[in-house]
Amino acid sequence: MKRTRTLLMISTILFAGMFGLAATPNAEKQYADIQAMEVSSQSLETLKSSYDKLNQAVSKEATEARKDLASAWSKGDSQAYWKAYQTLDTLSSYTMSRQQSDALLQQILTLDEPKKAEYGAWLYQNSPYYRPILTLDFSATGDTYQYRYQQSISKEPGSEVTLPDESQLRMNSHDLGILSGWGLTPDAVTYQPGQTIKMSYTDQTLYAIYTSGVRFVDSQSKTNVLFTDGQKVEVPTPVSENPAAIFAGWYDRSTGTLITDPASYTPEGKGASFEALWKSLSIENPSVLYYQASKLPTNTQIGVGFAYTNTGNVNLNGLTAALSTDSKDVRMLQDSLQLGRLSAGLSSTNNSPYATDQKQTVQGEANTFRFVVNDGTASGTVIPFTLTITNDTGDRWTQQFECVVQ
Repeated sequence: MKRTRTLLMISTILFAGMFGLAATPNAEKQYADIQAMEVSSQSLETLKSSYDKLNQAVSKEATEARKDLASAWSKGDSQAYWKAYQTLDTLSSYTMSRQQSDALLQQILTLDEPKKAEYGAWLYQNSPYYRPILTLDFSATGDTYQYRYQQSISKEPGSEVTLPDESQLRMNSHDLGILSGWGLTPDAVTYQPGQTIKMSYTDQTLYAIYTSGVRFVDSQSKTNVLFTDGQKVEVPTPVSENPAAIFAGWYDRSTGTLITDPASYTPEGKGASFEALWKSLSIENPSVLYYQASKLPTNTQIGVGFAYTNTGNVNLNGLTAALSTDSKDVRMLQDSLQLGRLSAGLSSTNNSPYATDQKQTVQGEANTFRFVVNDGTASGTVIPFTLTITNDTGDRWTQQFECVVQ
């Protein structure tokens, strides 16, 4: 009787195990089933479901194999370690083949949107071979020049791609002219410069198309003026809404041409692409060191520091700073500081050892303004200050602030 119950129990366990294996096939079985399929005769939904199940099985078994690998390593069991390693290596081979990937893509391209985008994204994520490439061909050939350059972009199909515009090109506009657009053929514009398009499902090439003309572009003043071949070029004067911005001229980076006097400009060659140059400086957080600006002590040497940022697109050279006040209650000990050079887009302070692309705070009393509030100055006296920064060409930026005597 006891033996009968034991056999019955063993049979039950074996049956349950067999049922579990049948209900959840392992990765090897899933992969074998997919390899046996005729992909072209199966629906996309069936194929997607099969690959998703395979990926789930691979992920689960790989997790267990990594655990076994770590356990074997900690125990110094080389045999178990090698077995787990081989399992992981085998699981990594259970991937979609190039032939299967191409067959799936062929079916996907017959679909309408949005199903095409849905399955295209799935194939991109699951096939190591499906990587559509968008090639941007900048090449051009003329009587006296030959330019060859291509750029490749690989992204998930349906995702956004922003095409280059003239501000991103550094090619010789004297020879090439200006970028008028991008074409599926080299002789007709399909997309505008800077236009955002969808990544294609298959490899595509877009050709840069150039035309004779002169363009003036500036994001700060919202200027975008184009003079095509034959039109009279009238150099615009941009106006910025930023009161700290000083217009420094129009610059063509590809040829090094700088226009500071509009009346003297004469187009040469096939054209030019100009961007506005702006000198702009932001003075930030002029502050009293260690004391509160609302409670200045009298008869004490006080330091003042500040931060500043080059908010333009031109490097600023020979920068100097000056601090002044009309108050008769203040004696200046150090009213000018040497700052040196600050590249476009960078920030610094009056005593920072180097500029960075992050805002900085003043540290220490080196290279700071110094002043003394006269003894006997009435409590609550407001002292106005003006901080001025000047560059080597005489451009000036000012910031006013106030302090109050304790």
